[in-house]
Amino acid sequence: MKKKKTARTATKSSPQPVAPSPAAPPAAKKTAPAASTNGFKGFILLVTAIISLLIFFGLTPNKFWFEQRIMPYWEDFKEQKLNLDLEERKMARYGTDYLFARNVTDFFEKRGTAGKVLLLVPPSDYFKANGLNIHVPEPAVFYYFTGLKTIWANSPEASKANWYITAKGGGLVFDSVTNKQAFLDTIAAFNKFKSSL
Repeated sequence: MKKKKTARTATKSSPQPVAPSPAAPPAAKKTAPAASTNGFKGFILLVTAIISLLIFFGLTPNKFWFEQRIMPYWEDFKEQKLNLDLEERKMARYGTDYLFARNVTDFFEKRGTAGKVLLLVPPSDYFKANGLNIHVPEPAVFYYFTGLKTIWANSPEASKANWYITAKGGGLVFDSVTNKQAFLDTIAAFNKFKSSL
């Protein structure tokens, strides 16, 4: 068997540009769905969502939860966004306990001695017996409010206090401890009243 020889044809490079192959015919344009159809579907979804929410919050447990949990936060937010001052917000949140602690601390801050004071505070019942409607926060809460260290008379460390408060003439009197025996008598007088949180 003879092998066939294939002749190779030489290609000559020509300076003429080669024409591109004809492109495929353009496909038929697809028509986009009408905008009104999308708008209608969106409207149906919106109505469905609103009806679902009304049913959900119309059920008694969910309605109660919404009124008791969610709405109070919204009401607080509307009020508090108008009062962004930190002191005003503390006053609104903690009430008279904070006001008492802040006023006591202000006395020592004006003197520049707030960091060196251990203040003996009498029980709330002591103030009530002397015609003052003051609730004394416990020492940890007092410190949390103002950073001032306080102690109650029923503490074993009460004798270490270097200042104390008494009631006189419808107001508060701040005294430093100068006579240790007189101070122990003051502690004994405070201990006649019940300390309460």
